[in-house]
Amino acid sequence: MRLSVLVTSYESPETLRSCLDSLSRQPEAEEILVADGSAKDPSPDLAPLFPRVRFFHVPDLVTVPRLRWAAFRKSRGEVVAAVEARCVPSPGWCRTLLESHDRHPQAPAIGGPVGIAEPASAFDLGLYFSEYGLFPPPVAERRAKSLSGANLSWKREFLEQASDLLDAGAWETRIHERWLREGRPLFLCPAGVVFRNTMRPPRAILQRFHYGRGYAAGRVAGRPAARLPFAAASVLLPFLLTVRAAIRARPPWRGRFLRGLPWLAFLNAIWSLGEFTGYLTGEPGRPRNF
Repeated sequence: MRLSVLVTSYESPETLRSCLDSLSRQPEAEEILVADGSAKDPSPDLAPLFPRVRFFHVPDLVTVPRLRWAAFRKSRGEVVAAVEARCVPSPGWCRTLLESHDRHPQAPAIGGPVGIAEPASAFDLGLYFSEYGLFPPPVAERRAKSLSGANLSWKREFLEQASDLLDAGAWETRIHERWLREGRPLFLCPAGVVFRNTMRPPRAILQRFHYGRGYAAGRVAGRPAARLPFAAASVLLPFLLTVRAAIRARPPWRGRFLRGLPWLAFLNAIWSLGEFTGYLTGEPGRPRNF
């Protein structure tokens, strides 16, 4: 199967370069597409260094899903992998994903773990566990109920069947939830990426609130009766999200989890406030990127 890799980026050319350097060394990545939503077009700096990469500077698309699905429409591979610019794939990432898709032809989506680059501050760790704490390495190949949006791959045929959600700019979570309701399995495999934080606390706080609100608004769209029950349940989320991350933080992650715990608890509370707001008020006035 041919593999296309979609990279979404709001990062500086220097951050994006680390991701592309790893991908360009992997022959299985037959096609690499960068959908960039930052203020500065990275292609003048990076296109000469990575001639295989196709760059699309589309700041007007704003959100990660809209960037990702726009790049998907321009791709050709039977398997389509997705990674964020601030995450660097491991050397065998592409090969491991393709081998897993070969073993699981019935799986529409297969993802992998997300590690964190060292050294990492307490804030870096708190943000890491709030975003990727359910997917620390290592992992054995297994069925999963959720996958990280920073380390994903899909079979094209299944994404094309979900074109209504793609056209709506839906996050991959909603697509995966549909497949699970239909009885289609998701899988985790050992294909790992490493997260390198470039975000400062004020921006991270806004991101957690905004993404939590958008996620909640999408869950209750067209379901007005669900708004109040979901909003009430969101009060428990700071505790539940933190406990879920704690359960996954087995050695050697336990010490890093404890260092990041104050920030993690705070960011989970911000996310939960965003969900509460989204259930009651719907989508924010206009989308934003982070």
